[in-house]
Amino acid sequence: MLIAITQHAGAVDDNAICEKYNHKARIVCPVKPVKNQQEIDAFVTAANNCEFDAVFFPSAFSAEKVGPLINPRLATKVRMIANGPQTARDLHNIGLAAEMLPFFYSRDLIPYLGKWIRGKRIAIPRAGITYPKLAEEIKEAGGIPVEYKCYDIIATNEELNLDGCGAVLFTSPAAFALAKLPKLDREITFIAIGEVTADEMMYHGTIPTVVGDGSIEGTIKALNATLWSEFY
Repeated sequence: MLIAITQHAGAVDDNAICEKYNHKARIVCPVKPVKNQQEIDAFVTAANNCEFDAVFFPSAFSAEKVGPLINPRLATKVRMIANGPQTARDLHNIGLAAEMLPFFYSRDLIPYLGKWIRGKRIAIPRAGITYPKLAEEIKEAGGIPVEYKCYDIIATNEELNLDGCGAVLFTSPAAFALAKLPKLDREITFIAIGEVTADEMMYHGTIPTVVGDGSIEGTIKALNATLWSEFY
């Protein structure tokens, strides 16, 4: 099956993962990031001055664009935490040894850190659209959140190319909310990468057929399980 996967322009090609499970990927871009250089500079300066106990990267884009500006030696003093496998890979590729949340959701950061978080300064280089309760939850757990709005996510206003696609996989709530969908003259499978994206889709009246675990690979595996059950 040809699967349209929503990503920002320049994102990693997920075709290798899809081919592993007998599918093909087409990257479509309903949204694009716009950098806030002033915020990026402020975050990098503070990080390189060792002002944090941990840095949480909530997305692969933040790791890809902001991570390389951090001194790799900081990873021996500061906990680098990735939200998912692609984010962790991007950090490792630039020399930052990163831990990875087990369930790929920002809301899992607090239980993951446990009692360690108390009194710790947690930096979050994030998008304008992100999990809104994270800073509040860090405070409630006894930590000190320091957020940097390093980029905004805006609509490309380009109609998604779904020609020949049997499914479209939305990788974030913003990707669905800001997507410009074509008029469809046939059935297509709507897929959410995880529960938060699924909630956004249902809020707008679209019930996803498949809900993944927050990762591309886990979502493709969930799709195959659904297809297998339908076949039999």
